[in-house]
Amino acid sequence: PETGRKGLYFDPGKILRIEGLEERESDDIIEELTERMIQPDAQYRHAWRKGDIVIWDNRCSYHKAAGDYPPEEDRIHWRVSIKERVGVAG
Repeated sequence: PETGRKGLYFDPGKILRIEGLEERESDDIIEELTERMIQPDAQYRHAWRKGDIVIWDNRCSYHKAAGDYPPEEDRIHWRVSIKERVGVAG
C-alpha cells in the first residue's frame, strides 16, 4: 500500500491453506483470523434510510450484504476506482 507497510489480504471463503505450514497449524491460524474478523465490535452495520450512501475502501475492509432491506426496493451499486496521478507537474 501507499504507506509501505505490509498488508494481509484474507478472505475466509477463498483460502484453503497457508503455504509452508502444517495442515493443523494452517487451519488454526485461518480459524483465529476468521474469528477476529467476525467479532461484532469490529463490524459496522448500517441502518439504511432513503438517500443514504455508504463508501468503503475494499483494500482494508471485509464486507458483505446483510440482507436487511426490503427485497422489493431498488438498490444501486457503483464501483469507483481512484488511481494516483503519475507524472503531473505541480
